[in-house]
Amino acid sequence: MKHLTQNLQLKSIDENGEISGYASVFKVVDGYNDSVEKGAFANSIRKFKTGKRPKLLWQHDGNTPIGVITDIYEDSHGLFMKAKLLLELPKAREAYALLKNRAIDGFSIGYKIKNDYFDNSVHYLTDIELMEVSIVTFPACEEAVVDDVKSNSDNALNDNELFDEEKCLQLIKNISTKINNITKGKTK
Repeated sequence: MKHLTQNLQLKSIDENGEISGYASVFKVVDGYNDSVEKGAFANSIRKFKTGKRPKLLWQHDGNTPIGVITDIYEDSHGLFMKAKLLLELPKAREAYALLKNRAIDGFSIGYKIKNDYFDNSVHYLTDIELMEVSIVTFPACEEAVVDDVKSNSDNALNDNELFDEEKCLQLIKNISTKINNITKGKTK
């Protein structure tokens, strides 16, 4: 099994251990010269919908599951996932505390290559079987993020949370475009 690591970016913390974000991002060459292509997770998503779910692990340790992945899907940016840390488990509580305090900042996926190709020195992954997603200490790619670690007590951003001005501006532009389209009678 190979691994591909990504960064996390926290916005809020959920006392119930719910997290969401990108486990993998498309068309980003990581520290190992791997790049995941859009559609690479299509077969894994189909299997997920039939009940064959990848595992949520701590540091790629197959003996240390820390939660369950509750949803996965591809969008134009990458593989988005929702998961729930099982806070009854000591390592899950540890991961929760580390995430909450931003002491760790990495996602990594464990996978088997089903189809790929090389172009120059870059290894393009076009079909991979997702085996697991891990919360890790040292990521290789800085593009995939945990968008949300939900908070029951406060769903809003606070001063201690990371802020990405570029993403916020893009979100505002997208919302503005949608509002303009709705007012003009367009549905998209």
